[in-house]
Amino acid sequence: MQQTHFPFEHLKLEDLKLKPEVADNSYLFKTNIPEYPKPEFYVSLLKHETTREGLQGIHTDGGFRDPNGVFKDPNGVSLIWWSLTVGPEEINDAETRLLKKTFPGVEDHEQQTFQWKFATSPAFLETSRLGSFRFTFPLEEVLTAYRDQICSGAKPVMRVYETVLYKQEVMYVVLVHSPEFNKKFSKYPLLKDDPNAVCVYKDERFIWRSEAMCETHWYALNIRKDTNQMEARRLPNYQFYVWDHVAVALHVENTENVLKFDVNKLQQNLKYCEEGGRTYRSNYTDLDVAKDLVFKFWPDWPGPLEVERSLQLSYPVAGLKVVLAGSCGEETRTTCNAILGSTTLYPGSHSGEVTVDNLVVNIINTPAFSELQVNEKKKKKTLDHIRLSGPELEAFLLVIKAQNIKAAKIRRTIGDFEDIFQKKALRRTMILFTYKDQMEPDIQNKLMQEVLFEKVGNRYRVFNSNLPNRDLAHQVSDLLKEVKKMIVDRSSS
Repeated sequence: MQQTHFPFEHLKLEDLKLKPEVADNSYLFKTNIPEYPKPEFYVSLLKHETTREGLQGIHTDGGFRDPNGVFKDPNGVSLIWWSLTVGPEEINDAETRLLKKTFPGVEDHEQQTFQWKFATSPAFLETSRLGSFRFTFPLEEVLTAYRDQICSGAKPVMRVYETVLYKQEVMYVVLVHSPEFNKKFSKYPLLKDDPNAVCVYKDERFIWRSEAMCETHWYALNIRKDTNQMEARRLPNYQFYVWDHVAVALHVENTENVLKFDVNKLQQNLKYCEEGGRTYRSNYTDLDVAKDLVFKFWPDWPGPLEVERSLQLSYPVAGLKVVLAGSCGEETRTTCNAILGSTTLYPGSHSGEVTVDNLVVNIINTPAFSELQVNEKKKKKTLDHIRLSGPELEAFLLVIKAQNIKAAKIRRTIGDFEDIFQKKALRRTMILFTYKDQMEPDIQNKLMQEVLFEKVGNRYRVFNSNLPNRDLAHQVSDLLKEVKKMIVDRSSS
């Protein structure tokens, strides 16, 4: 993992570009990036992400220690790593401040929220790059525990530790240490209340002035001076750029020091995270295994182990990305066309868009399973197309012909789907039994629903994929409403 360290300073993007060490970073020097917000977040929550092994250590120790892992300090200093947690409340507050700064003097400013659409970097995602388990604690609770346990009751000292540039990521590190080690860290500047600084600590919270909140840019910021409005305008093509975030490194003198918390606090503040893109670790844990693991470690766990909720679910769901997959490529294409209401998708086509009940849905067709299983390049291209087709919430429809359906075929199709799209996709998947000329089949009476469909949460619908019989007002509308409900409900599964 390539990284360049700049100790003693938090470098804004323009300052980073002046450093000769980063001259070959193609992301940092992009010039075609659309306008986007640069908000000021007031943050009072920290998160710590870890693997199964890390969770076991936290259970055994009753708290957190230097993991000696992916962010190992190059100076050999023992650190416990946390990151800032920015949720909908922080985003909405930052948006209000940005509006007041952009349109000074405008009272009672009312407009639709927009800034959350730009929050697409890993800093804001429900997924994790560091492991399947995320502990989220109030900032002051962490600092109080650190003060009492590590600093002997003295107020911790905060310093500007370094800026770390990865290929596409800028990490600003704040060092927290005991006053006992002021001499040891004296060369690092104190974290002062500077209005131009990337990050400061004030009024028991961090103020983070993000310089790059998007990573993948699907929107451009449009400022309308005539109406005193800001809006996110969807771009026809996405753009990649660097993204930034703030890490908080708590110094401990050696790896044996543990920052302890009450077991009830550990339980209350733990959630499960799905694997994010471009991860630093490979040993992620399946949700069912994670649930068993938590109950094994804490038999009195009140449960359930919640899945980290997507930021988008805190706002009105106005868009979806629905992926159709199945063993029969012809049937998935026909079903796509039936949903879209046209013969838009010919062999080789990928996607189309339909708006139903004010819900904009990007329908993505995929090749037959047999093609993806034997052609790794096609599989990668398909998965990349799905990932890069937009930031909208993602759902899958597993298309199976209802005619002469057998239990063995359903099991085999679900198994093929899981092999290609991974088990985590099953949590947002619905089986779509399709038919054309025959009478609508009674799937529930034909098959053992609870046995065959349990991997997809017993979610299925029967759908007439014959385009001339398409009923937008009922069949397609009802289907997409069910898909939307599945996406909203899955966050607590």
